[in-house]
Amino acid sequence: MSWEHIKIPNGETSIFCNVHIKSKTAMNIIVTHTPIVTTVEMEQAYKPFEKYDVNVFAFDFSGTGKSDGNPKAFSRKSFVTDLDVLTTYIERNYSLNIHLYGNTGIGGMIAQYYATTSEKVISFAQFSCINYKDTAGGLNGFPYFIAKALCLVLKILPEIKISLNPPKYQGYRHEEDNAFYENLEKKYPHLWKTSTKGMLQTLLELFVAKDSAVKNSVAIPTLVFKVLHDRYFDPEYFDKYYQSLTCKKKIIEINGVHNSYYLDSELFCKHVYEWFMEHSS
Repeated sequence: MSWEHIKIPNGETSIFCNVHIKSKTAMNIIVTHTPIVTTVEMEQAYKPFEKYDVNVFAFDFSGTGKSDGNPKAFSRKSFVTDLDVLTTYIERNYSLNIHLYGNTGIGGMIAQYYATTSEKVISFAQFSCINYKDTAGGLNGFPYFIAKALCLVLKILPEIKISLNPPKYQGYRHEEDNAFYENLEKKYPHLWKTSTKGMLQTLLELFVAKDSAVKNSVAIPTLVFKVLHDRYFDPEYFDKYYQSLTCKKKIIEINGVHNSYYLDSELFCKHVYEWFMEHSS
């Protein structure tokens, strides 16, 4: 079967999902991505899964991409609800053998948050990660006190749009890494314009909110990718996160760049598939 676009009911709205189905009984992989473009744009990052005996569900969060909803309503609650809706849909129509792959930058962070709250996912793999309160290492260099203050201010201020451009990068494979963003910017001229109500506030809360679920270690088996030339994360940031995990875990070092999850997707998907197979029910 080829890739198919479906809409999954989510209350009065629906979630857009790019799916590849092998069989009713195959292992199921949910893929999350940074919600600034539709998942279809990121298909290369997870397309290599189609060679394996798995069902793939790559989706757009409510209010983003091709899914219904208000972008300003994007929140921790909304993305947890979206993932609950999707896992329930899979349970009803396929098998309970469900695994979660958080790729791209924020996609891995959101997936980490969900992996600490859900009992429906058997194992987890993530490209990026959150060390709670360590905003300087994982949030574009924001000192913690600034991130916390900004989070409080955004709750009071009316919505505005601000640009959150990626950090400049020169170094190993910078031509490919920069070209990835340049190509996206040609298609989406306002790619980096971010609403202060919704995406930015939610991202800050992941790191600093008192009730952020990332204060807790993921409990299910977790695969962590450590990328050596990431424009957002120092290698030590991945090490710190990995060391904090109290679950069964594995770290894979990739001599790559931030967008290697996309540029080297065959390699990433192979490691993810093998990890999920090891923990399949």
